[in-house]
Amino acid sequence: MIHKSRCPQNHPCPAIRTCPTGALKQKGYGAPTVDKSKCTNCGKCSRFCAYKALAME
Repeated sequence: MIHKSRCPQNHPCPAIRTCPTGALKQKGYGAPTVDKSKCTNCGKCSRFCAYKALAME
């Protein structure tokens, strides 16, 4: 789950690099999106995000 209100949306999302399956994508500087078919719910992205904008469902 992406909490867009917590995401600054002004830089490349560094949490994308932590995703082992490539489930996180970002267009421009917008909030990232999650491809649920690729996401394994490992939680790496949510632990890495300093803004707590990424959360597991």
